[in-house]
Amino acid sequence: MKRRQMIINSGIACYSSLLSTTIPSIVKAQNVKPTFYTRGRYLYNRFGEKVILNGINLPLLDDWDFPESDKLTELVKTGANAVRIQWYKDYGQSDRPSYSISDLDKFLTRCQQNRIIPIVMLSDLTCNSDANLLNTQLIPWWIDNDVLKVLKKHESYLIINLANELGFYRWADNQKAALNSFKNAYKSAISSIRQHLHLPIMIDAPDCGTSIEAFSLIGQELIASDPDRNLLFSGHAYWADYDGISHIETIIKANLPLVFGEIANKQDENIKGTTQYCYYDLDGTRENHSPSKTFTYQKLLPLLKQKQIGWLAWCWWKDNCTNRQMTPNGNFSHLTPYGDDLVNNPIYGLKVIAKRTR
Repeated sequence: MKRRQMIINSGIACYSSLLSTTIPSIVKAQNVKPTFYTRGRYLYNRFGEKVILNGINLPLLDDWDFPESDKLTELVKTGANAVRIQWYKDYGQSDRPSYSISDLDKFLTRCQQNRIIPIVMLSDLTCNSDANLLNTQLIPWWIDNDVLKVLKKHESYLIINLANELGFYRWADNQKAALNSFKNAYKSAISSIRQHLHLPIMIDAPDCGTSIEAFSLIGQELIASDPDRNLLFSGHAYWADYDGISHIETIIKANLPLVFGEIANKQDENIKGTTQYCYYDLDGTRENHSPSKTFTYQKLLPLLKQKQIGWLAWCWWKDNCTNRQMTPNGNFSHLTPYGDDLVNNPIYGLKVIAKRTR
């Protein structure tokens, strides 16, 4: 009788042990999402782990070495956990080395292999005033069958940035009408994308990315219009004459998912219709022209760290403003002073704050 009871007790113990190990695994598997997602202020990976994007912009097509070379292996050495990939629907120069969507496919695979979160961005309409061009010129590319095939393949770890710095608000003659046009253009774009993809959609602020306060006015309405509630709002901190730091707290209180898609040490200026590169110093060096405000990127980054807001440096290489490059040749062993600061600064450097994710 004792032996029989021992066998029964042993069976019960084994069954209980089996339940304790398998049920959490089953529950955990059920909670895994198909894509990254936002909730409140934050971005999460598929496993529900908070992700702060700390990375670098890579002007992949402007370097004219792609697809033969892309310098991703060198960029990975910085510790960055994300890369914002500059892409074009139409580069517009026939002498540029040819590239295809299959080249992007291969690059995204390499990002995943290196545990770097890829953010694909279209640059064709950079700083164009008309937000309505988003739906007539860019969305057809995003929902093209060949493009969708690639995006769906990588959807579980991918973010898309529909348009770089598109639309005016603060710079418009009629700000109310311009903001309404911007909002409606993105509502329509979100609707088109959600028929095919469920990954996070990044939206750049108007006025070349600088007017982040626009999101405190329309951000929640844009989120409500998204069936997946999966948006990221991106600011570009070119604040030589318009220091937007004061608006960050407003966006936090509005519980909006904010990221800085571009931060830099220099800012260009348009003078008599011509772009003057590296015109303003956003690093306090006084090499060229001092901003009318006291903004520097060195003041911004500790604040972003404190508030758990991500950022992406502009840029790895190449750039028309050579002083704005983190490296002159794309190699980690040749970091510029700017690049070294962003990588190794003991407070906000990528080596300190960037956390790789699954």
